[in-house]
Amino acid sequence: MAALLPTTARAAATFTGVASPIPPAVEARMRAGTWREDHPLCPRLDQLAYVELDHWTLDGDVARGELVVAAAIARPTLTLFRRLFALGFPIARMRLLDDYGDDPRSMAADNSSAFCYRVIDGTTNLSWHALGMAIDLNPVENPWVRPGHGFVPAEGAPYLDRTDVRPGMIVRPGPVVRVFDELGWEWGGDWRHSLDHHHIVWAARG
Repeated sequence: MAALLPTTARAAATFTGVASPIPPAVEARMRAGTWREDHPLCPRLDQLAYVELDHWTLDGDVARGELVVAAAIARPTLTLFRRLFALGFPIARMRLLDDYGDDPRSMAADNSSAFCYRVIDGTTNLSWHALGMAIDLNPVENPWVRPGHGFVPAEGAPYLDRTDVRPGMIVRPGPVVRVFDELGWEWGGDWRHSLDHHHIVWAARG
């Protein structure tokens, strides 16, 4: 199974990650896009956390990524990515969604992201991303397949065959979903109504 990088590429690497309150510079970026001060259901900034962490890239290098998540799951988020790093699971890129303007552009760029105050596509229901409780991982390698409605992003077409497992893909059975199961994350690839292969939600969200 080739969802992970070769062991030799990660032998001496050490994971580091930190969570902090939303810094002013990050707040300024979010105010232009993902955060809505004028909406009563949008989390307050003090209910969110800014997470910086190391991750493997698809090229086998180590990069510094960033996410905004609910403050309540900042520690589980760091634990998750520490485990994924140890596995050698590569992530194409990890920037705030605000850098791309909207979710479709972020997904098309194969960007992994978390908080975004928005509804579920095609509905009027708030997404778990709107509460900072969900993370999308490698949306190109793990497209969202909706029966009768195609898939997104379009760039994920080469990865619709889930039996041809390549670096960055999430499949069951596999080591990445085992980590999700062990740590308490729900994987959208297990859903029956749609196969959201890039989407995970903190299962203890309540």
